Amino acid sequence: MTNIDNLPIENTASANNILPQLVDRLRQLHGIIVQNTYVKDTAKHLNRIIQDANNQTMILIVGKERVGKTTLVNGLLGRHVLPVSEQHPTGVNTFLRYGEHEEIRAYFLDGVVAIFDMSKLELLTTGDTFASEILREHLDYLEVYLKNDLLKSVTIIDSVSLEAGGGERAYFSESLINRVDEIFWVLRSGSMAIDAEILLMETLKNKGVEPHCVINGIDSNEETEGFILSERERLGHLVSDFIPISATNALKAQQTNNDELWHKSQYEQLITQIHRVAENSDKKTYAILIRFLQWLERFRFELTVIPQRDPFQSAVENIEKYAGDTQYEFSRYQRDLTIVTEYEQEYEDVANVFKNVQTLYQLLQTISQHDYLQDNIVEGFTEKAIHYQQVLREYRNMYSEYNREYDRLDAQHKKIHGKGLMKAIFGQHTQNEFFKERVNKLNEQQAVCIEQFEKIQEAEAIMLQAIHPIQSYLMDLTKKRLQRIEQKVQELNQQRSKEKRQLKLYANKLNEFSCLIEAQGYIKENIQPFLLNGQMPLKAKDLEMLKETIHSIMNIDLSYNGILARSQMNNKMESIAIPFDVQDKYPIYALSLIETDVKSNDIPDIPKKLDIYYEE
Repeated sequence: MTNIDNLPIENTASANNILPQLVDRLRQLHGIIVQNTYVKDTAKHLNRIIQDANNQTMILIVGKERVGKTTLVNGLLGRHVLPVSEQHPTGVNTFLRYGEHEEIRAYFLDGVVAIFDMSKLELLTTGDTFASEILREHLDYLEVYLKNDLLKSVTIIDSVSLEAGGGERAYFSESLINRVDEIFWVLRSGSMAIDAEILLMETLKNKGVEPHCVINGIDSNEETEGFILSERERLGHLVSDFIPISATNALKAQQTNNDELWHKSQYEQLITQIHRVAENSDKKTYAILIRFLQWLERFRFELTVIPQRDPFQSAVENIEKYAGDTQYEFSRYQRDLTIVTEYEQEYEDVANVFKNVQTLYQLLQTISQHDYLQDNIVEGFTEKAIHYQQVLREYRNMYSEYNREYDRLDAQHKKIHGKGLMKAIFGQHTQNEFFKERVNKLNEQQAVCIEQFEKIQEAEAIMLQAIHPIQSYLMDLTKKRLQRIEQKVQELNQQRSKEKRQLKLYANKLNEFSCLIEAQGYIKENIQPFLLNGQMPLKAKDLEMLKETIHSIMNIDLSYNGILARSQMNNKMESIAIPFDVQDKYPIYALSLIETDVKSNDIPDIPKKLDIYYEE
């Protein structure tokens, strides 16, 4: 996103080798400063720089309400992953990352990380229940891991809507904007960018950031070309390009495999642009370097103010506020209770997953509706069961067709000869040849029915042989799922206990500023030489800023700030583990199908062969 198009080629040529070396040094610097809690936020920002340098290219989808940001993202993913609500727009920034196992990681403002099943995504993003409001009140952001090829090269961020502040200026999380590599600004065709959006675009422009402007909803506005021309006159100097799309058509096209609709959606242009952004490693390297220079300036400020304050007293005040504010702790406890309640509901659902399974069809439906019941072994069984059902349907169709043909021929025979086929004993008659031919065809159909009936018996035997072991295996999968839910509750309680221990240690570490002195030495001996070696894709003004910042950092004297830690602290933080007594409350419902439950008990008997003789 940072404009480096004018950088000399010789500077950017080695960018691919620079980033890993820089990350190694930043990791070591982070490992030093993270020991001091007074610079916790600064360490967190450095860690984000490290994570972003290692992660795929990060793309931010931004725009005002109801322009179709979430639908646009769903279109890129090819399926309805993120919930869309007209009444309740997305309420939390959502990072979409690649993952072999699809799940949600919820990052809360106090550092707690909770893992949810994909079914909880609506609860966390757009839900209007009391539980949703409690959770979002404490949420920082979400990470949704999906098995999607596009996410192997980029991380997509579905953001909350822009908000207009005082003076009609739109505002957005500056820290999030600083983290991303590219911005895609979404407008809806026919709805011009408001003044507040333009002011924010101008602010980004002053920072060297030119977002891509995506015009969504071209399927609902016949005047899209004119709209784009108009917006190009207003915004052309603030954005890098205009990309017209129809997110709705793209999503429908992928769900229905409609090539024509996909072409009309014009999503290929958007996807091409995303891939181009993902491949621009030089741009990302320079952006990470600039972010680190900005971080150094922040770190310099942190070190400057430490000697000017009473860190010991301020730290004690923060501890007392954190541990002694019962209202704050009650709110946190209510949030944790809400999380555990959701886990309990999930536990109940899993324990009763086979409660209403009484037939083979119901078993297959249940398996298809729950991801945790699906793997290669289960898939092998379902193939056998589905094959059995298929050959059974085919036999019934053959049998019905035979009966229809038999009834028609029998009726004709009665009409002409006065008797049905089974009573036919005739002499010479002009219609004999006709009936002979039709009877022979019926007998051919009867032979096919015999073959199909044998297939049923074969498929049934295979299925019955597999039904007993697969039930035991499915119960094991269910038990593992229940154990995982209990483990998640245990991890949540462990996090609470860990926070308790950390707060107790906090008072004993107030005087531990030695790590910051160590960080000063590391910056001078390792960071500065590396960044000033002449191979960095940095401009002259960037290098000058770097030298001045490091010089200021080295001039801050922290050697005389040794402080004795208090031996005790009044820690009132609630540390009682949240109970999760579910095993007796929700006993697991056993899956116990027998042969008569899974076999079809209404298979028609094979039709009799017609042995009717006609005298010549």
